[in-house]
Amino acid sequence: MPISRFCEFAHSCGADSVEVLDAFWYEPGVIRDFIPDTSTFESELESALDGIKVGAVAVTNDFVHSEPERIAVERAKIELGLSVAKCFGAGVVRVFSAHPSADDADASRDRAIANLGSINSADRTLALENHGVVFGTPAEVLAISKGAGTGICFDIGNWLLAGVDPVKAALEMPFPDLIHVKDFVSSIDGPFQSPDGGRLSGAFLGQGCVPIVETLRALFQRSDRRAVPIHLELECGDRGVEATREGIAWLRSTLSQL
Repeated sequence: MPISRFCEFAHSCGADSVEVLDAFWYEPGVIRDFIPDTSTFESELESALDGIKVGAVAVTNDFVHSEPERIAVERAKIELGLSVAKCFGAGVVRVFSAHPSADDADASRDRAIANLGSINSADRTLALENHGVVFGTPAEVLAISKGAGTGICFDIGNWLLAGVDPVKAALEMPFPDLIHVKDFVSSIDGPFQSPDGGRLSGAFLGQGCVPIVETLRALFQRSDRRAVPIHLELECGDRGVEATREGIAWLRSTLSQL
């Protein structure tokens, strides 16, 4: 989907901001092991922002790689994300640590801390997402975030994939710089798996097993709360358009009652 169509769709759904993924910078299916020219993309995005703003930029870095030339690419992805964020007034760039196996977790953690820490920007926040299993618990996310000096992207649904209660995480973690909302439902052949072996599939917001309302309430009742972008990240396949339209309406209604 071109960025112009993405922004038009988001606006038609009632969203007031979008999270711009670096997937828009690459051709579909291409391995993102290089840094593309984003001048055309940036021009198209500027033309597409009519009544909607860029709330965050997201990059798909992965410091599981150890080769110096690949590390340079992963760093450049983040630096480009910071540049795009600055150009379009977004204060947050969502980043990742690494997607290692348990065998290379220590080395990957060290690389993530070292590289994220040295890329930190004075005027934009790197928001580290809780993503994956190896680095998916509050303690693991905090170890990297504190070590690198980054903020947090708090993905409510992702905590379930690491076997963590999202409400508990909301009380343990620093207040996030970006919040992601998604829902899951138990499914025999779902594409996602929790540590206890249960399978999960994406669900419309409010129709699954993720305690979204309780988690948002726990976050908003904190004394250190502040205004941050809240974005949908749905996993509903062919029903993604419908899920997004209904999800934005559901989320607006939910937030108005908290």
